[in-house]
Amino acid sequence: MKKIVSLLLVMAMCVSLCGCGADKKAFNTSKEAYDKVAIAYEITENFGSDLYEAWRLGIYEDEEMLDNGIECLASELSLSEDELRDGVAYVFAVNMAGEDWTEVSEEDKEEFRKNADYAFMLMEEDLFSFCVMVVTGAYNANGKVAEAQTALDEAKTLMKELSEEYSDYEHYPNLKGYYTTTSSFFDFCQNPSGSFEQVKNTINDYKNEARDYISDLDYIFEE
Repeated sequence: MKKIVSLLLVMAMCVSLCGCGADKKAFNTSKEAYDKVAIAYEITENFGSDLYEAWRLGIYEDEEMLDNGIECLASELSLSEDELRDGVAYVFAVNMAGEDWTEVSEEDKEEFRKNADYAFMLMEEDLFSFCVMVVTGAYNANGKVAEAQTALDEAKTLMKELSEEYSDYEHYPNLKGYYTTTSSFFDFCQNPSGSFEQVKNTINDYKNEARDYISDLDYIFEE
């Protein structure tokens, strides 16, 4: 009888240890996914804020934008003047000429950069749209769009692993919500649409929703 009891205890301990191992693996996988989404969200939050400011400046500070486009944008955005000049180059080379940015010669890029301020006067009739395009171009040219997309793709792979192997993991719903919100926000930043007020509200809604998820998850995964 004692041998049977001992055997049952050993088996129970093994099951418990297996459970602990599974919980640890689920935590590590979800933590890695959270970190990936956090990278994408930080970029996206800055992206959204910069789009909003560029839109606002293009509408309400149009005279200043026409006189000092790059300097004016850089004073209100998280992007530098050099990044914004690259943004102008990206708009003309990729959006308007249909070229592949990686194949545009450095000479052509430099020509666009030198004439970046003049470009705002050239686009006076659609100034706010041009300002928004420059910001989007800058985030593409500086590699931030690619960085955020890579982080989201990696997070998606980890989320799939979680859903398949640990579908009942307690923090999965909030983590999925954070990922989905960030991904949708990121897509919106690349193709913003609507009136200025609509865009403002959409960006704020995404930020508020993401912050709710972050507040629930941050203390769980903090170092």
